[in-house]
Amino acid sequence: MKHYDDIEADDSFDMGVEWIQLGNYDKALIYLNRAIELNPHFIYAYIALARVHATKKMFSESIQTLKRASRLDPGFDRIPYLMAKYAYKNGDYKQALQCIDRALAIVDTELYEQARSIMERGFRGRDR
Repeated sequence: MKHYDDIEADDSFDMGVEWIQLGNYDKALIYLNRAIELNPHFIYAYIALARVHATKKMFSESIQTLKRASRLDPGFDRIPYLMAKYAYKNGDYKQALQCIDRALAIVDTELYEQARSIMERGFRGRDR
């Protein structure tokens, strides 16, 4: 039965992505949550779900969704990077720096270095 759940999870994910492309984020949420329900290890469904939350300016929900994903795959550098990005957009510069540092500890890329620089300026600038 598990095999069929994975197939249905893929189909739900595809529908969620389609709804994102059409701009119907409420429908996307339904299908992406369904994909995760059917396959709780579907990392890209978590990432897409976090993206929908962020599009709706629900950054805390984005971060919580990604925290769940990070417990499944702590070595996937993209997850703490996205957590940093959404924390920064939410005005939580301290959390953004912590998350980007986690991403950098996994893999040191120019993108993450530049993002950290921007986040650090935001963190310093808030004291002004």
